[in-house]
Amino acid sequence: MLARKHIRTERRLAEEPNLVSDAELLQLIGQGSEQAFGALWARYGTAVYRVCRGVLRDPAAAEDATQEAFVRIWRGAATVDESKGNPAAWLFVVARNAARNVARVRVPTPATIPETEGEDSHEEALIDRFWVDGVLERLPESEREVVMLAYFADLSHSQIATRLDQPLGTVKSRIRRALGRMADVAEEQ
Repeated sequence: MLARKHIRTERRLAEEPNLVSDAELLQLIGQGSEQAFGALWARYGTAVYRVCRGVLRDPAAAEDATQEAFVRIWRGAATVDESKGNPAAWLFVVARNAARNVARVRVPTPATIPETEGEDSHEEALIDRFWVDGVLERLPESEREVVMLAYFADLSHSQIATRLDQPLGTVKSRIRRALGRMADVAEEQ
């Protein structure tokens, strides 16, 4: 049954690549489909490079990180579970981690362009928010609520406790547990 689904998806990919979802592409890549990998590259290659370039600033290092990111994507595609988060967010987290890995092992070269607060920083902020939203969806409602109030509504722990009519210790414990879970997800990727 699963093989038939992949065959149908491969046919759709050949006929109408834009109608194949990111999750379906990753499933096909997990099965070894080079066609799906090419489609994913066409769809996200530039964006992944920009994420890497935003972290590294050096074009050659960003190219290396982009290549490393797509190798990791090829190897890890079968493990992506759409129910645990958005596949595109996973791609960008893989890209950012690959860029950070390259940054750790490479001696930085002087940047040829000035660092500005432009499109790259805006894209990186969007990618980070996309990842955070995906991780927040995985948290239990009680933990998600306190994290949202603490970090997005900018309320103190005391204010959250008052608003939710919960003991202060409960609020602090939920925030601590939620942040721990989020850190675990970051380490997995």
